[in-house]
Amino acid sequence: MNCLAVCMGAALLMCPLKSIAQSNAAPTAAAGTAPQTKTVRIWDACDPVSFNAQVGPGTCQPGHHGQTDFQDFFAELELDGIAGGWRFNPLLNTSAGKFKLVQLELAPGDRISLQNVGGETHTFTKVDTFGGGFFAPLNPLTGNPEAAPECAQKLSDGSLVPQPESDTNQFVEAGETELGPVAGTSQLPSGVTHWQCCVHPWMRMNVAVHDHGHGDDHGPEDEQEHARQ
Repeated sequence: MNCLAVCMGAALLMCPLKSIAQSNAAPTAAAGTAPQTKTVRIWDACDPVSFNAQVGPGTCQPGHHGQTDFQDFFAELELDGIAGGWRFNPLLNTSAGKFKLVQLELAPGDRISLQNVGGETHTFTKVDTFGGGFFAPLNPLTGNPEAAPECAQKLSDGSLVPQPESDTNQFVEAGETELGPVAGTSQLPSGVTHWQCCVHPWMRMNVAVHDHGHGDDHGPEDEQEHARQ
């Protein structure tokens, strides 16, 4: 467990400061509609005492987000491949009797707001294909043998380090809210894009930007079934 603490502690220390400026101006909203801000809430359930003891001081900030012990967190990952308390909004939609990733529906000009209501730092990162994160011990437990390249750089010794923060790789600290990408820009173009947390790689969602009109906050779910990827 000492190696685990060192790895995760080092990874979190490398997280750069937030305050990312969007490089593209927001496009004009569709005729007759005003751009909206859609909030993506970022959840976790870490227990400050056990997480900080195992990983390092400041890993989990105290609050009302949950009290999952560090050992129980790993036990849940080994059993289920995810820890349910760690998620974006609702992580999955089960209304159709199948596990499906929630999809956020946006119109050009809409903006995402990222609200971290948990105790840990999380990322909101656009990836071409869902994969593992930069904290290597979690990847095999969650069915992700390879880290997503947008999340991590692999060094010559095989170890992983976080990719630098950018407009599409935002680090959101515990208790913080910051502006995310704007629909219709190069960061969040028309069509469906995939977003995940690079610390906890089962935290995922799809974002769909439509040229005409837009649905509600938790619009139609993606047809792709969720798998332990």
